[in-house]
Amino acid sequence: MRKTVPLILITLAALSVSSRIACAVSDAGFASVYNRAGTLYREGKFSEALELYEQLIGEGIASPDLFYNTANAAYRLDSLGKTVLYLERALRLAPSDEDALSNLAFINSIKQDKDPVNDNPVVAFIIRRYNAVNIDSAALWSGLSFAVAMLCATGILIMTDWKRLTAAGITAMCSVIFILSTGMLIEKVHYRNTVVEAVIMVENAQAYSGPGTDNTHIFTVHEGTKVEIQRRQDAWNLIRLKSGAGAWVEADVMEKI
Repeated sequence: MRKTVPLILITLAALSVSSRIACAVSDAGFASVYNRAGTLYREGKFSEALELYEQLIGEGIASPDLFYNTANAAYRLDSLGKTVLYLERALRLAPSDEDALSNLAFINSIKQDKDPVNDNPVVAFIIRRYNAVNIDSAALWSGLSFAVAMLCATGILIMTDWKRLTAAGITAMCSVIFILSTGMLIEKVHYRNTVVEAVIMVENAQAYSGPGTDNTHIFTVHEGTKVEIQRRQDAWNLIRLKSGAGAWVEADVMEKI
C-alpha cells in the first residue's frame, strides 16, 4: 500500500513534492525513519529530512519513492547535484514515473549545463517511450508475447477456417512484439552492465586533456551534469558528455548513479 502525503509545492508547482510512503520499506525500523523524514520535510526541516533519507539509502534501501523524496529534500537545500542523482536513481527503478520525469526536466531547464534536446517530435516521442521501459517490463513483454505466440501457433494446427486465420494473425503480432521486446531487453541489459553513469556533485569541475592538472584545461563541467564514465586512471575519470565532448575529471567530484 502506498500513502500520499501532500507537501509544499516548489517553484509554482514546477517541482512536484508529493511524499510517497513505499511499501518496500516494510521493516518497522526503516519505516519509522522514513516517516520521521517525511514529517521533518513537512515542517520545513529539509536538512534533517535529507539526512534521514540518506541514512536509509546508506542502509541499502532502494525504492523509487525514497529516491524521489530524497531528491525533493536536496532541491530545497539548493543541492542540484544530489537532486539529479536521486531523480536518476528513482528513474532507474521506475522509468515511467511522471513526477520524477517532470522534476528532472525542470532541473535540466535551470541548471547551467543543459542536456541536449531532440527537436524532432517523432524522435523525441520514441526516445521517451523507449526510456520508459525498464529491464523488468521488457522481460515481461518478451515472456508473455512468446507464450501467447506459441499457444496460438499450436492452435493453428488444430483450428479451421476463420479461427485458424485469427490464430495466425495473433501469432504474427506476438512474434513481432517478442522480437522487439527481446531486442530491447538485450540492449538494456548490455547498457546496464557496460555503461557507468555519474552526476557531477560540485559547483565547478575542471576537465583536462589527460589525467592530471598539468594537462591542458579543456572545459568546465557544472553541478548536476550527468556524465558517462569511460575509464579510470588513478584518481581521474575519463568522462563523456551527452554532447559527445570528452575529458578527464577528478573522480571525487562525481557520484555514480
